[in-house]
Amino acid sequence: MTGPQPDGETPPVDEGRRRFISWLWRVPVLAALGGGAWAGWRFYSVHYQRQPANPEPSFQTHAPQVVGSVAEFAEPWATVEFTYEHLPAIAVRVPEAIPGGVSSGDMNVVAFSRICTHQGCPVEFSRDPEAVAFAFNYRTETPSLVCHCHLSVFAPDRAGIAVSGPAMDPLPRVRLELADGEVLATGVERAA
Repeated sequence: MTGPQPDGETPPVDEGRRRFISWLWRVPVLAALGGGAWAGWRFYSVHYQRQPANPEPSFQTHAPQVVGSVAEFAEPWATVEFTYEHLPAIAVRVPEAIPGGVSSGDMNVVAFSRICTHQGCPVEFSRDPEAVAFAFNYRTETPSLVCHCHLSVFAPDRAGIAVSGPAMDPLPRVRLELADGEVLATGVERAA
């Protein structure tokens, strides 16, 4: 109760309460500053700390396995999904040679793990750049490897680097070789 008391005396002022109330306004200000700092850090890390693809990848060698015939990669951006050493993977025909892939004439094929480097969701190949722009908020002129779980986008023509979304690391490559008109998987890229 504030103001004069029935006996005419003013109650004593509670200094602890006054100090608490004078500090109370700082809580939302500190929360806003903390949220802004966190958002700034996330912006910086997502845009400037993505890992590049290794220009000289190192592979763990495994037994050779047929991925498909060279004829299956006759069309630009042709793909073949396969499983290699219990790893879901995809081989993609790309415009230019990429380390770890194979080339024959104007055909360049590279293979990647289909496990997203963000949180392990399956990655799929999207041929439609407009669908990628609409669904993943990333504008590209070429088909992409996309993760529907958290909207990461990977560029197969740039050695599988993460170009959008929360994923920071590129997709691991599966080493390919050519033998008797067939594309063979022979190893999996080691982590950098």
